[in-house]
This record gives sequence, C-alpha cells and structure tokens, in this order.
Amino acid sequence: MCGLVGSLHLDRSHSPEPRVLMRMRESLRHRGPDDSGLHVDGRLGFGFCRLSVIDVEGGHQPMIDDETGATLVYNGEVYNFRELRRELETMGHRFKTESDTEVVLRSYLEWGIEAVKRFAGQFAFALWDPRSEELFLVRDRLGIKPLYWTRVKDEILFSSEIKAFLQHRDFKAEADLDAISSYLTFRQAVWDLCFFKRVNKVLPGYFVLISGNRISAQPYWKLPVPQPDESLDEDGYLEHIEELLTRAIRRCMISDVPLGTYLSGGLDSSLLTAILSKHYPGPLQTFSIGYAESDYDEGQYAHAVSSYLNTQHLHVICPRQAYEDDWLKLIKLRDAPLSIPHEIALYHLSVEMKKSVTVAISGEGADELFGGYGRVLRSPMDWKKTAWLRKQSHMDHFFQAYNWVPFAEKWSLMTDDALRAIDHDARTINIFKDIFATLVNTDPYDRILHIFQKIHLGCLLDRLDAMSMAASIEARVPFVDHELIEFVTNMPVRYKLRWKSSISRLRAITKPAARVSEWLDTNKYLLRRIGDRLLPHAISQRRKLGFPTPLDEWFRSGLLQSARDLLLDKTSRERGIFNHEAMAQLLAGQQHLPYDFYGKKVWMLMNVELWFRELIDAQRRYEPSNAFTEVAAKV
Repeated sequence: MCGLVGSLHLDRSHSPEPRVLMRMRESLRHRGPDDSGLHVDGRLGFGFCRLSVIDVEGGHQPMIDDETGATLVYNGEVYNFRELRRELETMGHRFKTESDTEVVLRSYLEWGIEAVKRFAGQFAFALWDPRSEELFLVRDRLGIKPLYWTRVKDEILFSSEIKAFLQHRDFKAEADLDAISSYLTFRQAVWDLCFFKRVNKVLPGYFVLISGNRISAQPYWKLPVPQPDESLDEDGYLEHIEELLTRAIRRCMISDVPLGTYLSGGLDSSLLTAILSKHYPGPLQTFSIGYAESDYDEGQYAHAVSSYLNTQHLHVICPRQAYEDDWLKLIKLRDAPLSIPHEIALYHLSVEMKKSVTVAISGEGADELFGGYGRVLRSPMDWKKTAWLRKQSHMDHFFQAYNWVPFAEKWSLMTDDALRAIDHDARTINIFKDIFATLVNTDPYDRILHIFQKIHLGCLLDRLDAMSMAASIEARVPFVDHELIEFVTNMPVRYKLRWKSSISRLRAITKPAARVSEWLDTNKYLLRRIGDRLLPHAISQRRKLGFPTPLDEWFRSGLLQSARDLLLDKTSRERGIFNHEAMAQLLAGQQHLPYDFYGKKVWMLMNVELWFRELIDAQRRYEPSNAFTEVAAKV
C-alpha cells in the first residue's frame, strides 16, 4: 500500500507550500518506502510515498493525464484492473504503464466518478479534475483503506493518516471527548467520530466532493440490509460461497512481490491459507505469533495447519518487555489509542514478515459475515426472552451484550464536566439509533450481524492497516469482498448460526446466550463445512480463541502499578476527564471478569492518557512530569 497527502486552497490566489507537503508526506514514509512524488499546480498540491506491489518499475505517483491534467494519488489495489483495462482499450484508451493506478485514472476519464462502482478491491484516493476544478476524496466500500480530511483556514488538507496534519503549522490538535468515550465502550471512535476535533473520515462507501466552496459527502455504496433469500438450499449456498470466496482469494493473489499469510491456526486464516495454497505457485509462506504464556499462544495450531498444507511457516513469540517497549511508539504511529491489545503483537509479526514478503493475506471479516462472536451474535435469544415484557429495546439490550467498558461504569468514572461535554454519549448512541432504525423490520440476528459488519469490522480493519503499514506490509482481506458480502448478507441465519439439534435448541431456552454459544450451537456453520473439505476436522471445528493477550496476568505482576502511576498522577487529575477517587477505586484491585476484561478496561484507560500526552499535550510543547517519564519508560 501507500501513503497520500494533499492540500487544496479554496482561495484561488494561494498555493500549497511544497515544504509543508514534503513534511506531511515524510510523516507517512512507513506506508511507502520505495518511491515518492510531489506535485503542486496552482491551488492544488499532492504528495505521495509508494510501497511498490504492482508494476514495480512503473506506477509513479502523483499520476497526471497529459491531455486533461487530471491528477491522481491512490492507495490500494483494484483487483479487477486488468479486466477494466481491456475494456478501456477497446474504447480507445492507450496505457503507458502496467499499474492499476493508471486504470483508476483512465476509468475516471471515461466514466466519471461513477467509475468507482466498477472497482473491486481496497482503495482510497484523491483525484483532481482541473476542467471542473473539483477534488474527489474516495474510499472503498467497507473502509479497508483509510482517508481523512480537515479544513485549516481556507485550506483543505487530506491524508492517509492524521499525523500528516500535525505537520501543518495552523492545525491545532484538540481531543474530541465524544470519540474518547466511544472508544472506551466500543474500542473505537465509531462511524464518523474521530479522536481529533475538526478531523473527518471519508466514510466507507463514500466520496467527498470539494467544488468551489462546497464540501459534500455522498455514498456510492451502502451495506445491504438483510433480506433472507430462500431460493437456494444449503448445498446451493455452500457451493456459491466457496466459489465467491475462492475468487476473492485469487484476486488478492495479484502481486509482483512476494506474498504470505497471517496464520493463527483458527478457522478463518486456516481456510484462507488452504484455498490460497491450492492456487499459489510454489511454496506458500505463513506466519503466526503468540506470547510466552502458554494459554495465550496458538502456535501449535498454526504449525498443525502449516504441516497439513505444506507451507513454509514461521512462529514468533512476542515478549512482554517488547510489548511494553513499543506501546507508546505505536500509539503515536496510529494517532489514536490502540484499539485491541493484540495489535502490538500484530506489529511485531508484521515486522518479521517484512523480511521475506511484502503482501499478507488476513482473515478479517469472516466472523462479522458468517456469524462468529457467538457471545454477542447469539444475544437476540436473550432479548427475545424479555422483549415481550417490554423491559428494554433491542438496542439497549445490545449495549449490555456488546461493550468493553459499560456505559454506566464509564460514566461513574467521569467528572461532571466531562459527562456534560459528551451529553452521556448522545452522539455515539444516536449513531446506533440510526442503524437500528434502518433495521426495524429485520430479523434480530441479522440485525446484529449488520451492525457488526458496519461498526465492529471497521475497528479490525483500522488496526490491521495501521500495524501492517507500520512495517511496510500490504495486508489484504478476501472476506471483505463486496460481492461476497452482498451475497452472504441475504443467506438465511440458520446457515450462519446453527443449533446442533432440536434438543439443543430447547435446552438453550433456560440458559444465557454466552453459555449457549459454541456448546449448543455451531457458529459460522457453512464456513466450517467448507473447512471440513480442506482442513483437519480439529481445525475446522475449533472454538474461537481470538488472539487474546495475557493482560490480567501482566497487571497482577507489575503493570497495575504502572497504571496507577499514570492514571492517578497530577497531569491525569488536572485533565478533568476522570474522577480521581473513582479511578483510584477501580485501580485498587482486580475485578473478576472473563476474557481478561478487567485488564482490557485498565489497558484502554492507559491508552487514552498516553494518547493525550503524546498527541495532544506534545503539540502544546507540554513538558512531561517525572511520573510520566517513568511510566513511559515502562510502556
């Protein structure tokens, strides 16, 4: 992948400063170490750094059309670019390179911005058309590749990562507390929320048009609302899904540089590896990572899959010290609090992978699409038991099942001023209200799947892009193929979540969903059936472990004191977000929760404070206290 930056002055008498564009571009050098470019023309400026994957010798950017002057900076891969190229050639277009970048540019010249509907892949790009003096900022349908924009005085800045904006003297880094609060409950700034005030995401499936002084965001694709289709039986769905998934994987194989896979040993990554290995020329390289703590290491399963498929496998151990050493660095690299504890390990694995591959296939999207995460996705069963009593809405019940720090507990930690500022999470809750409103006539199970595809998946894709690009690795996600998603969305729920028997279904009536999942039912049912054809039964039917991190254990053995040193010091108190006494009580002792949830809560709170100090305070020439200096050395 690559990194793009740019500036457009709304005042035609001004031009972007090349020095500023260069600083912005160089802040993204990790995204593209192989080549770089800069282009300033009138009130427009583009900067680019390239990770060469397709047409290594060609494809230099910014790319400018000689005849029209249309200019493109583009991050991503349009997998069907060769088919589009052949179609364009029959229409008279002549190409100078073998890159998909030129296909994107010429597709726009032939079909206008509607061309984006023809693209299959993962992409984010900025395109300037001097004929109409319009700038388009475009992001792929599911938001696999990031793109942000902000307005600074009369200047529109845009970039693959927010850190580029920090290079502009007039950009003021200011925290958005709504996003911070959203993060603590949902481990991300959901949908259009952003950690920095006045910074905007180009939303998945949208393009932003800047024309004159008008800025408008327009969708070109929306995640389909489920409409169960009974026209196929189980075997019919099975055959078509395997066909679509295989096509998505083969699309992701397009590369002029070495390719490998993230292989955890779970169903999703193992299935991708199995299909890929059938079509990949030569031995496939696979990679996994774990922790020294044996309960948090899936290496044995990854090795078993590698042996079965005859891949060249490397398993890496992420030591606790290395984890803590890189924590602060990766917060700064992400421009955001880290969302998932294992993303530091993902970064370490990506660094090791970069020694032998440049493209990596990953399994994000399978759980959201096919019905993993049984603890939450089976929760409509619990809601149905109480709905008839009219005790709560489905949305309120969903919030109880899907959270990291529950609303009420989080609010009890916050100061009165902070609670007033976020209006008890009104912005975040309204995002979910709007989604639930569009799903009012949808089956409750499909409703949760849709929300996970629209919201939860974004968190995983953001962290994958950040941690892979930090190591100059291009990650590709075959399950997040829009044609596969459009088909599976309408597949009846019983082919995703399946009761093991009619007796199992009856037994589940008296038990909570969290206990029922993967005991009385089978999640990702049809995906597991495909796995049974290609993998050992022990792998295709494995329960999901989910790449856990031993946070509770680490907090018991010293990290909790680091948390107290950070979260209870003078700087944290004076920030005015969290109530000192309530925070001290939370940090006084561990809550007894499954899945390391206590450790996750404290870890997230630490992330917030470290982010403030590294990204917000630092821009104000903040001098860290001795306490923070000591904590930063640890984390």
